[in-house]
Amino acid sequence: MKTWRNIALILAVICGYQLWHGCTSTKEPSSDLHLADCRPTTLPSRAAPAPPARPTADHTSSGPPSDDAPARTRSFHGFQVPAWVMHLAPQPGESMRAYRDRIVPLAQLAIAPHRARVARSRDELATLDPHQRAELDGAVQEAATAIQDRVMNGILGGELRPATFKPMAGITMARDVLDIIDRGNTRFVNSLTPDQRTRLASHRFDFADYLVFSARWEDALHVLD
Repeated sequence: MKTWRNIALILAVICGYQLWHGCTSTKEPSSDLHLADCRPTTLPSRAAPAPPARPTADHTSSGPPSDDAPARTRSFHGFQVPAWVMHLAPQPGESMRAYRDRIVPLAQLAIAPHRARVARSRDELATLDPHQRAELDGAVQEAATAIQDRVMNGILGGELRPATFKPMAGITMARDVLDIIDRGNTRFVNSLTPDQRTRLASHRFDFADYLVFSARWEDALHVLD
């Protein structure tokens, strides 16, 4: 009974929204039935058009309304991408090298505080000997290289092409990336002593966090030079 009640409430909300949207639309109603459902105040006026207003300083200075405002956003599987996000994407006519030179400084500025944070967290693990520190650095480098190769293969193979992208392709890639991170973490943890593993469990240091922010992903873009 609760299920049917919830379904009925949802249908009522949808129908109410569609009726309200149709009544408040500025378009010409398509049928007499639609006219009967709407309030008289919402119907478009059929009176003679008013004389055009004389141009003012505001109209001449602002110019005609721009028709390209809706084009500043993009729809991705029903999700409207904000304009500022689209500005971070390559712009029409912009070369990949110019795009790299524009975006990399912004990314480095945004990630700098996090790189300092994970470095401090790593340094707090003062019990790491040189071999363990080398294992950590090696695991990070190995995982970062494997992730870059996986993403590049996805781009070249068409998995990440926006026109043909499917959510399951993203899930498959995410699973592969998570497996790579897990292997790197296993390599690092295996280099620790039991006491160090116990301390690590209660410490704020995290391998995935350290990998994401300490790896210099931007260096892979030098292939464009």
